[in-house]
Amino acid sequence: MPETDVVILKALLESNSNFVSGNLLATELGISRVGVWARLEKLRQEGFGVEAVRHRGYRLIEEPSTLNEGLIRAYLDLAKSNVELNFREEVDSTNTEAERILAEGRPTPFAVLALRQTKGRGRMGRPWHSVDEGNLYSSFAFRPYLPPSQMQMITLWMGVQLCHFISTRLELHAMVKWPNDIVSNGRKLAGILAEARVDSDRTRDLIFGIGINVNSQCTKWPEDMAKVATSLADLNGKPLKINQIASELIQTVNSAYERYVSGAYKSEIFELWNRYDALRGRVVKGSKGKTEIVGTADGIDDHGNLLLTLENGQTQQIHAGEVSIGTRPETFAQ
Repeated sequence: MPETDVVILKALLESNSNFVSGNLLATELGISRVGVWARLEKLRQEGFGVEAVRHRGYRLIEEPSTLNEGLIRAYLDLAKSNVELNFREEVDSTNTEAERILAEGRPTPFAVLALRQTKGRGRMGRPWHSVDEGNLYSSFAFRPYLPPSQMQMITLWMGVQLCHFISTRLELHAMVKWPNDIVSNGRKLAGILAEARVDSDRTRDLIFGIGINVNSQCTKWPEDMAKVATSLADLNGKPLKINQIASELIQTVNSAYERYVSGAYKSEIFELWNRYDALRGRVVKGSKGKTEIVGTADGIDDHGNLLLTLENGQTQQIHAGEVSIGTRPETFAQ
């Protein structure tokens, strides 16, 4: 992505829908006004709506409906973000690409965003449907150098931060389904996949993969997915500015990570979990070893375990795995 495009887009964004002088852009870029016009024509071909008025200049009236590297960089520059962006048209998996970049010794934090994934994956190696360019496929890499015992809550923390972002910034409904799914009205909206390289006494590398259904049309998905998934556009009733969302997600994740490693998350996580917990009060089935457990979800403990209250009043902890939701214990009878 040419740096001239980032400068132009940053100026257009900064003008807040007002006109930006062509002379001003030409001076800032050190090129002719014809050169500015040529770059704007290229941006129009990429899906930008740019209005030109003689003696007034240019203004941005429409953004592309899919991810655009230059626009995300412009948003990040305006926010003075220190997160390096690695943008890919197509990649096997953003988490795998982040692993490759870490192996090169590149500094963190950095983000990997892609238009498409050919081998996107979720928890337990499951494939993640990721061919729709209206969605957001991203990974974030860090080197926390913290003991593994201090990292137990970070996926849950990222989950509530993502819900908080969707609920407050986008004003859309989002809840966390323990341990790592973001849902709305019972349908999956986003997923988080955390992967780490751990030494005996420290977490060397940490990657967060976050996939969000943003502007995709659920009716065009495979039938089995359309029944259980939703998108931000479906909830909103119209498409959203996916590049602005991508930029704000990068800032949200980085800020959440910094608050986690500093320990600041401890004063917030339980209040936020109680607010965005999709399972609380629901009858769910989980497993402890090879034993299935059915009970009423009652939040999480200090280690991020799911707490289930059984029919006899006892509390059981679910350490890992997945849970399914019912309406009463007999719902799960075989």
